[in-house]
Amino acid sequence: MPTIAIPAAQRNGQHPTPGIRAVEAAGGQVRVLAPGEGADALAGAGGLFIPDGADPQAAAPLAAALDDDMPVLATGSGMHLLNAHFGGELPSPVARHYPDDETEPLRHQIYLSPGSKVAAIIGSAGMFRVNSRHKLALREPQRAERLMTIAYQLDDGTIEGLESKEHSWVIAVQFLPEQGEEVPAAFNSLFLGLVERAQLFIESP
Repeated sequence: MPTIAIPAAQRNGQHPTPGIRAVEAAGGQVRVLAPGEGADALAGAGGLFIPDGADPQAAAPLAAALDDDMPVLATGSGMHLLNAHFGGELPSPVARHYPDDETEPLRHQIYLSPGSKVAAIIGSAGMFRVNSRHKLALREPQRAERLMTIAYQLDDGTIEGLESKEHSWVIAVQFLPEQGEEVPAAFNSLFLGLVERAQLFIESP
């Protein structure tokens, strides 16, 4: 059972519960990284998951994971952290994408490109309806050139997915697949894929 490192949430170092559940359901063992932990915290881990709301100090373990070509999955604001690491610009604020009580998110259509790693992992490309909890939007002019857009929102072109051109398995999506009841079930495979690649990383010479 490979270990997946998950940075604690920015607010009071609380545990990123939905992400923990998703990784454990996929067969992974979770190590929650406290704010401020650096590269040493990844010792023995096989993968890194950066969820929405992760502490900005997660940039340190992210850099270490990328240097080692460790598999990385990022969601929500984790995608923006990945984009910033690669030299991209900050995203722009957008209108709230959920009601004032923040319990039931809106949903929107995205297009997932054929040939992307995500499409291969979930078994199809095309149109999907996903949750919409974000308050920031990344546009093409803000995307790091070293990253490739693999999904976008249909109505305004907001980037919904990125992949690294330079790494074996580095994937980021704007929506939150860890909220499994809010997205198509196929996206659970992102966590299965992360755990599988983490096991291969651990076993590699």
